[in-house]
Amino acid sequence: MTLLTKKTGRLLSGLTAAAALLTWMPVSGLTAAARTEQKLLGYYGDLDGDETVGVSDAVLLRDDLVQPGSVQLPSCWNLADLHEDEVLDARDLTMLKRLMLEQKEPRPFYQVTEVEEELISPPVLAVNPTLGSVGTQKILMVSVDFPDCKNEKDYSVEEIHRMVFASESGEQSRAYPLESITAYYERASYGRLHLTGDVYKYTAKYPLKTYSKDTDTLVDEVMAEMDAQISYSMYDGNEDRVLDTFLLSLPAAANPDMDYDSPWWPCSYEYGGNKRFDQVKAGNICMGAWPLDDRAGFNDTWVHELGHAMGIPDYYYYENPIGDGDGLPGEAGFAMMDEAMGDMTAFDKLMYGWYETSDVHVYEGGTQSYVLESSQKTPGCILIPRGDLNGYLSEYFILEYITDTGNNERGFSGSYVYDMFEGSGVRILHCDAEVCNGWWGPEFKWNNYGKYYDSTNLRQRILRLVDPDHGLFRKGSKIDCAAAGFQWYDDDGRLTVDPGVTIEISDIADGKCTVTVQEGSCGQVAETWPVSGQTGGQTGGWPWGGGGWW
Repeated sequence: MTLLTKKTGRLLSGLTAAAALLTWMPVSGLTAAARTEQKLLGYYGDLDGDETVGVSDAVLLRDDLVQPGSVQLPSCWNLADLHEDEVLDARDLTMLKRLMLEQKEPRPFYQVTEVEEELISPPVLAVNPTLGSVGTQKILMVSVDFPDCKNEKDYSVEEIHRMVFASESGEQSRAYPLESITAYYERASYGRLHLTGDVYKYTAKYPLKTYSKDTDTLVDEVMAEMDAQISYSMYDGNEDRVLDTFLLSLPAAANPDMDYDSPWWPCSYEYGGNKRFDQVKAGNICMGAWPLDDRAGFNDTWVHELGHAMGIPDYYYYENPIGDGDGLPGEAGFAMMDEAMGDMTAFDKLMYGWYETSDVHVYEGGTQSYVLESSQKTPGCILIPRGDLNGYLSEYFILEYITDTGNNERGFSGSYVYDMFEGSGVRILHCDAEVCNGWWGPEFKWNNYGKYYDSTNLRQRILRLVDPDHGLFRKGSKIDCAAAGFQWYDDDGRLTVDPGVTIEISDIADGKCTVTVQEGSCGQVAETWPVSGQTGGQTGGWPWGGGGWW
C-alpha cells in the first residue's frame, strides 16, 4: 500500500466509513487464506491530528497549496485529499472549509493491509474425503433424463447453473438461504470454501428401471457418452485421478413418492467401478431425484450430500430410531447434516477447517470467560476437551452461539416456509471424533456406518446434543453434570462420567454471548440416556461392505 505523499500523489482508494469492519477474502489454499485488517490513521480533513476539523486544518492545507512542501504535518497527506482524486488542489480546501462550517463528523481513513490467516488443517482429512472443504472446489453436475422419465419443465443448462452455483443474492431471494449451493457454503464457511462447477444435460439410452439394480451403470454410461464434451481432469482438484465428486440430478418422477428405499432417493456413495476417462475415474457420487422447480429443496438436498463428500456422516439414526429419528432432537438440533436444514454445526465447521486456531477457545482449567458472536456470521466456538485433543479427533464438548440469521434464517418443506430457531442461544454438542480403520478404510469410529457403532444408538455417537429437551441455553442458564447428556462416556460407552466443569451463560446482549466455564463437580451425575440396564444391540450396523449416506 502506498500512502499519498507530495512526490507520489498516490492514495489508497476505495476506503469509506463503511469499510470500518474487517472484510473476509476468499480462501486460496488448504490452510492459509487472505483477509484484510484495517488500522485507523486519522480523519479526512483533520490535518493537525487533534481529531477535529477546524481553522488550523484549513490554514495548513492553504499554506501547502500556496507553497508546496512548506508544511510538515503530524498526519499523512491522504487526510487532505477530501475530493479523493489523488491530487491536492483548491477543491480539497473548499470541501475542508465546508466540513468545518457544517460541523459534520469527519470520515475515518484506514490503512488496509492484507494478512495471512492460518486455518486449522481440516481434521476431516483423516477419513480421506474426496472433495476438499476449503479453497476453491470445482464440481461436475449432470442433469439426467430418461426416455420414460423426464423433468416436468425443460430447464436450460444456464438456468440450472444459476440455481446451483450463483453467488449470494441476499435475503431478497425467495429461496434464501438456499438460493444456491455456492451461496450457502460461502456463508457457512465464512468465505473459506468457494464451490464452483459446470452443468451438463444428458438423456440416458434406456428406461429408468434398467439402471435401478446397479446405479454405477448409469455413472459409466454418462461419463462415456459425455467424454467428448467434458474434460474430467478439471474436476480432480488434488490430481489423484479421481473425480472429487460427481453430482447426477434425476427427475422428480424417478421417485414420485419420495421413498427412502428407492434407489433414486438422494444419497452420497463411493463409486464401485473401475472405468476411467481422461485417466480419471469417478469417486464420490451424489445421485438422486428431486424436483428442479423446488429450488430451496433441491439445493438443500445437494448441500447435505456434498457435506458427505467432504467427509461428515449423517447424524440422524439409521436403525432403532429414538423419538423422531433426529440425532440432534429438539429446538436446538436443527443442523444440515442431521435433518438437512439449517447451518452447519460448529463441529462440522471445525472438521472442515473453517476455523483459525484463535477462533477455537480451548478451556484449560480454572475459571474462564469467553465472548462468542453469532456462529452464523463470525467464526468462533468454545471447546472443553477430555484429555489430549489429538488434532480434534477426540472427545470434547463444543459450544456455539446460535442465532436465527444467515443459514438459520428459515427452513423449507415444499412450499411451506418456517422458522427454525426462536431467537438466539447457546448450543452444546458432545463430540467423539475418534477415527479408526473401519469397513472401507479410515472412518469416524462412532458414525452410523461405523464398524464399532452400537446400532441401538445408546452408546458413543460422533455427535450428541446436551440436554436436548431444554433447547438452546439462554442468559442465566447453568449446565453441570446434573444436565441430561453433560457427561463423558465411560469404558462401556455410557454417559456416566462427571466432566468436572460447570458452564454458565452469563450474558447475551448486542449480538454477543458471554460464557463462563469453571471447574467443579455438581455431586450427582444425571440419570440420563443412554440409561443403565439397556445392553445395546449389534455392534457395527453395516458389515456387508456397501451402502452410502442419505
